[in-house]
Amino acid sequence: MKKVWCLLLMMFGLHIAQASSLKIATLHPLLSEMAMAIGGEQVEVVDLFPANGDLHSFAPTGRQLAAAAGADMLLVCGKGIEPYLTDLSQSLSKETKIVGLGRDIPNVFLPNSQRVDPHWWNTPENMKRASRTLLREVSEAAPQHKSYFTANQKKYAADMDALTRKARLQFSRIPQERRYLITGHAALCHFCKEFGFTPITIHGISKESEGDTATLAALLKDLRNKDIRCVFTEVGASPKILEVIAEQLGVPTAPLVLDGIFPGNQQYEALFMHNVNTISKHLK
Repeated sequence: MKKVWCLLLMMFGLHIAQASSLKIATLHPLLSEMAMAIGGEQVEVVDLFPANGDLHSFAPTGRQLAAAAGADMLLVCGKGIEPYLTDLSQSLSKETKIVGLGRDIPNVFLPNSQRVDPHWWNTPENMKRASRTLLREVSEAAPQHKSYFTANQKKYAADMDALTRKARLQFSRIPQERRYLITGHAALCHFCKEFGFTPITIHGISKESEGDTATLAALLKDLRNKDIRCVFTEVGASPKILEVIAEQLGVPTAPLVLDGIFPGNQQYEALFMHNVNTISKHLK
């Protein structure tokens, strides 16, 4: 009988622990990874973003929203990358708090523009900033676990600092006159500001937007006067225009992960180091 009571108490304790955990829904795989890293066993994370989805065309379906039912918070990137948020907020429970993890990250603008680059996750420093925002939110929602969340965030921040050091070491070998990152859509302005590159983009914020023929011709003329060593295509996007530009310049193309969606591996370290290694290989 004693063993039975012990078993019942353990099951009851497990039920209480599960019931007291935070339920966090997210709209990006990298936010899911961060939530799990900081929340650990005290959170349940529901990733609403489909495998290999397109960040710029994605909007949650009714079925995906149903999976978020009862969530304490919904993590979003913010900075305008999710234009459907106003409508989405009306479909969520009033108890679900929408948390934009990009809110405390300084804006970086596109070259010669007042448009903000919303792709803030492309630097580990910004991921660290976002993790501090998340720490405040989960600590407020579950103050009994604040010390646990804080310890996890410190480890996460240390991991991000290590990635930054690795990137700076590799990029130190690239001459200043070669530090041009030519990409399809404008997604590396945060990255370029952090690591000392000049972004040159063919399209706008979205990879579906198109540049006009005259603009592309003028850009090509300008690029011929620079020490361009590579044109960077994007994983998951059509490389056609970029391949034409690379052919005109007589340089190779190489793929980067710009939207944080890395097919087959959604770990931040993997996608960030893929970009660092690819850039270093072709520009140093």
